[in-house]
Amino acid sequence: MSGQGIWDKMQNVDRRVFYWILFIGLTVPFLTPLGLPITVTPSSQAYYDGLQSIQTGEVVVLSINSGVSAWGDCLPAMVASVHKVHDMGGKLIVWSIGYNDVDITWAKIKEKNPAVFSDWKEGVDYVYFGYCPPQESNVALLRDNIRGVYTQDIRGVKTDDIPMMKDINGANKIKFVLSSDTGDAQMYYIRQWKNGQVNYEKTGKPPTIAEMGIAMNKSGDMVYYLSGDEFGLVAGSRGAAEIEALTGYKGDATTTMDSISVSHVLLVLAIILANVGLLATRGKKK
Repeated sequence: MSGQGIWDKMQNVDRRVFYWILFIGLTVPFLTPLGLPITVTPSSQAYYDGLQSIQTGEVVVLSINSGVSAWGDCLPAMVASVHKVHDMGGKLIVWSIGYNDVDITWAKIKEKNPAVFSDWKEGVDYVYFGYCPPQESNVALLRDNIRGVYTQDIRGVKTDDIPMMKDINGANKIKFVLSSDTGDAQMYYIRQWKNGQVNYEKTGKPPTIAEMGIAMNKSGDMVYYLSGDEFGLVAGSRGAAEIEALTGYKGDATTTMDSISVSHVLLVLAIILANVGLLATRGKKK
């Protein structure tokens, strides 16, 4: 390549050079999230608006219906949602429909929200009940009689002895459900909670549902959002990054989207440089 000009060299850059540039470029967001601009989709905005409507003392259910394998898509949205519920002065009930690794996921949510859980007191501001077998009949029972499914929380404290649960035993005192899904557990809540025979205690409106799902399910889940069965939908790490942008909480989804954006920018630049070199040397004798 010693006899080649700059334009020729641009067409023949060793691919290993590009890989190193890509590696270095991708490392930056993982060290310091850049928070590059991201367009917020209507379904994510609606989800955030729902969180924004929480009044002090209102109770929200976080139903963790996704496992450790779906952390990349679902965990960041759950972390940001818990953060926002806390900021709005809400209270949280947490359980899982069908995922027996839920304890690991819940521990990770707490780990990533240290400020929240240093302020919240368990049993007063939040309750964690843990695993529940994945039957729709259990979701229906939770709607009418939480104690019929959970007689105690994960600590072994009887539900009747938990201060936060004193006046709560069903969906009629729950503001809404945030369902993290890799399957269709959100449909259990739509059928049994939103469309079931139960009303809000104060407003008389049926309980509403929102979903944090894996990206591959978005096209199917969008039907429930567009029909009004879900008030909001967060799809995959992209949707979670939108929620992080709206809440001002930069987490793992922001890092993921930053790294994707950086890789795309570098790829486009490489294509442009190669083609500039090609056009500049076109017609020259070899």
